[in-house]
Amino acid sequence: MYIIVVGGGKVGTVIAAQLLELGHEVLVIEQSPERAVLIAEELGSCVTCADGCEASVLGDAGAERADMLIAATEGDEDNLVSCQVAKHHYGVDRVIARINDPKNEKIFNRLGITATVSAVEALANGVLHEVPGSFLTHLTAFQQEGFRLIGVKIPIDAPTIGKTVEEIELPGGAAVAVIVQHDGTPQVPSTETVLQAEDEVIALARPEDEQGVLKALVAAV
Repeated sequence: MYIIVVGGGKVGTVIAAQLLELGHEVLVIEQSPERAVLIAEELGSCVTCADGCEASVLGDAGAERADMLIAATEGDEDNLVSCQVAKHHYGVDRVIARINDPKNEKIFNRLGITATVSAVEALANGVLHEVPGSFLTHLTAFQQEGFRLIGVKIPIDAPTIGKTVEEIELPGGAAVAVIVQHDGTPQVPSTETVLQAEDEVIALARPEDEQGVLKALVAAV
């Protein structure tokens, strides 16, 4: 895939590095000359120094052939403009925006940018994940078509330990996507996969079904 990352701050650079490791073609658009130099030193020639909000810049970056654009600057307005230009002017099918102020999420959704990642919510969930008794975590604030990805850690005394995935009745259209076993090994589960203590179950669920998913997996609500 060809992926454009607008914003070469810490978030954008980490995303770009991971995408490169996965074998994707990546271009980072960073407005700061100093920052662009640092990115080039770290990642190579996959960076251009320009304003990713400008249509001409995205055109020069080859947005018309891009499979995805990720707007990861620290400015919500800039991220919104980049996504709108990419989506509506160049026809990029997949655009993802970083949102720094959660209050702006409704504005993004209203303007057709429904795939968003809230930096504040991601940080909050990271902290909550370390708090004893916090079994449910929004793995990311990524939302698409009303679903979000959540992680549920199975406590050592959960009644669901020893049950198979098929035996767990999840609400609505929720589904188990991955199980990260207590030793850190990820596993794509089958219906016969058995839940173990301290496994982390990663599920796709609608926001209104989150508490139902938690109850079904840990019976702790």
